[in-house]
Amino acid sequence: MRKFQMLKFFVIALSVVLSGSLCRAQAALAGDWEGSLNANGNEVHIVWHVTVAADGTVTSTFDNKDEGVSGIKSKVTNFKDSKLTITVDDQVEANGSTINIRGTFEGTVSADGNEVSGTWTQTDPEPQGPMDLHFKRTGAPPAPAAPAPKN
Repeated sequence: MRKFQMLKFFVIALSVVLSGSLCRAQAALAGDWEGSLNANGNEVHIVWHVTVAADGTVTSTFDNKDEGVSGIKSKVTNFKDSKLTITVDDQVEANGSTINIRGTFEGTVSADGNEVSGTWTQTDPEPQGPMDLHFKRTGAPPAPAAPAPKN
């Protein structure tokens, strides 16, 4: 019985350590990033806004500055080691019309955490890609959120 309790303690401790390091890695993405997308020889200016909750949940949105489309929501944002994958599946209003935007960004975060380079592959509204997309952090990353007080 004692061995089982020790094993249980070890598993719990390991999961706390791993989830803590994952939260710190995700938090490194938090903030605003400006980028440029090479769309068949045309440069498109993109802003990426990243928010990380205290539990490590990442939410992000994109703005296409050139077309005036803001708040394109990512469905899933995964970041492990230096690899980043973002899936977009959203509807936005532009020029009085509803547009479906679907695609995937796959990239790598630089060693200093201030640049992200990769490719965007769009599947809707018109299949395109992969297209080069490069982001640079704008300003310093936000300070980590204070933990919630325990009652």
